[in-house]
Amino acid sequence: MTLREAEKILVEAGISDAREEARRLFSIVGNIPPYELISPEAASDSPELISAIKRRSEREPIEYITGRADFYRESYKVSCAVLIPRPDTEILVDYGVKNLPRGAHFLDLCTGSGCVALSILNNTADTTATAVDISEAALEVARENAMALSLSERVGFIRADVLSLTPEACFAVFSNPPYVSEAAYAGLDEEIYKEPKIAFLGGRDGADFYRALTPVYKDKIDALGFIAYEIGYDQGEVLREIAEENGMLCEILPDLAGRDRVAVLRKI
Repeated sequence: MTLREAEKILVEAGISDAREEARRLFSIVGNIPPYELISPEAASDSPELISAIKRRSEREPIEYITGRADFYRESYKVSCAVLIPRPDTEILVDYGVKNLPRGAHFLDLCTGSGCVALSILNNTADTTATAVDISEAALEVARENAMALSLSERVGFIRADVLSLTPEACFAVFSNPPYVSEAAYAGLDEEIYKEPKIAFLGGRDGADFYRALTPVYKDKIDALGFIAYEIGYDQGEVLREIAEENGMLCEILPDLAGRDRVAVLRKI
């Protein structure tokens, strides 16, 4: 198969950036150096590469095919057991990196691949974390990522439903919980349906987790601490209402496109 042929297959499958994705698969899966991919006639008969092009043409996310996802300043192992780390979530991580004091202990709820907790730990001094997820398969991935980043001694993993967990005291809580409404989920891109459904659905309006977590964790954070949630672009107002109902202040942070992306709740 040539690079040109692979690109054609991906174009016909509706992949918007077919050329770049074909090059990426040839490089990573086909183990072909980038300088050899200047020509569209670069070729490989690798069964693994041919399989990878087929999988991508069937709209399997490229991160699952390569098994890696770049996020913040790190690279993470991913599998179909975890949500693929996305640039939007880097806003949540960056807030933690800039606002956690040295030596702080924090919780990461719905940790998935562990990317939130681990990127915060990897870019802060002497911090520690407890990361929680309901899926043991997801936690296995997170543990591998912690080992790869030499962070295993600074993070503990707990398998539990975050909605029924008895929380520990901490400086701050971070969470990228399921926050997609049932109606919105039905209209997402085809690739989304290859990811764990449980990681997306947050109830009728997507805010079920915020309503349930806030009253439980507000009394466990430090007086100067905070709860930081990733939120949907249209959920800023409902987070302000949840904060007010719980006697907290709410700051909404935008993503790079100017849309609501992170809600930071603090004690009054």
